[in-house]
Amino acid sequence: MIIRTRRRRIGFLFVFHGLAWSFAAYFMHSAQTGDRGLVAKAEAKARTEAIAVKIAEARAERQAWERRVSQLSGPEIDRDLLDERQRAMLNTVHPNDVVILLDR
Repeated sequence: MIIRTRRRRIGFLFVFHGLAWSFAAYFMHSAQTGDRGLVAKAEAKARTEAIAVKIAEARAERQAWERRVSQLSGPEIDRDLLDERQRAMLNTVHPNDVVILLDR
C-alpha cells in the first residue's frame, strides 16, 4: 500500500508539472505570436511609421501648393508664375521663346 501512495504522489507531481509547463508554454507562445503579442506589436509599429511618413509627405505637398496658391492670389501676384500657368493652360508660347519638339 505504501508503494501505491508513493507512485500516486510521483505520478501526480509529473502530471501537475507537465500541465503547468504546458500552460506556461501556451501562454508564452500566445504572448509572442497572438493577436496582441510581440509580433503584432512590431507590425503595428511598422504600419504606424509608414503612415507617419505618408502624412509628412502629404503635409509637405500641401505646404508647396499653399505657397503656390498664395503667390497667385492676393494683392501681390507673382507674374512669372501667372504667365507659366497661363501658357500651360492655353497651350501657347511667347514669340521670343525657343521651342524644341522631341519625338516620343
